[in-house]
Amino acid sequence: MLARHKAILNLSLLFLVLLSIYPAFIFARDCYAGSLFPRFYIALSGGLIIATLFTITGPQTPSPSVRRKFGPVEVFVFSALYGFLWTWTWATALPRFTADRVLTAQTEFTKVRGAKSCRWALRFVDPGGAGTIQTCASLWKLDALPERGTISVTEKVSALGVYLVKIELVAPQAPTERQ
Repeated sequence: MLARHKAILNLSLLFLVLLSIYPAFIFARDCYAGSLFPRFYIALSGGLIIATLFTITGPQTPSPSVRRKFGPVEVFVFSALYGFLWTWTWATALPRFTADRVLTAQTEFTKVRGAKSCRWALRFVDPGGAGTIQTCASLWKLDALPERGTISVTEKVSALGVYLVKIELVAPQAPTERQ
């Protein structure tokens, strides 16, 4: 293979992987993998496959130039980490594409402290089988929440996980007196 063909192949592979990571984050929003879905092992094997592709198509011998070139070990490690992230994100987004039924159920929630950009979050046990879910309250326009209560959760469910469609406040729980 000529050097320019290898460079074109490497750049096109890099462009495709970089271009497809942004839609993965968009599609993975509000998706939660099921507890039995082997997302870690899928992401690990995806990282190894992408790392192998980049290492094979990348530079085989470091050239003695002024600027630093990455050797095969550095290329493998960096592309394995990127491939793991890429595959993990797409595996998280799978419930959006494989959902086969819509489920609406009521469940109890607890108001907890959110992450950096989210002041308050909801924590509830998912009726669709994805385990305990914590999601930002402001994403669902539920800013003024009581500490505990009941919410109605509408979600699309598949064997791989759930995709949250709508969360609404049903009834706040009355505080109990301590004696």
